[in-house]
Amino acid sequence: MRFLRKRASPTPSPELPPAEGVHACLHVALAPQWDDLAGMGVEAKASHWLCGACGELFTPEQAQELRSNEAERLKQALGGD
Repeated sequence: MRFLRKRASPTPSPELPPAEGVHACLHVALAPQWDDLAGMGVEAKASHWLCGACGELFTPEQAQELRSNEAERLKQALGGD
């Protein structure tokens, strides 16, 4: 089964240098994550928050701060007043 051998040992991809002009993630696509099933669906009981764009995890306090100033960060990033 030759195809299994190839899949079991993939060759590592080379690290690419960061591209010029690429902006840091604004973290506007935050989604709550829960460790406890009992709290699932209740944002206040989320154990951490995941940015859907870059995959970074945030504490509930960090997510609250990011969500509170989301509009200002977007305006600045888009060159608004």
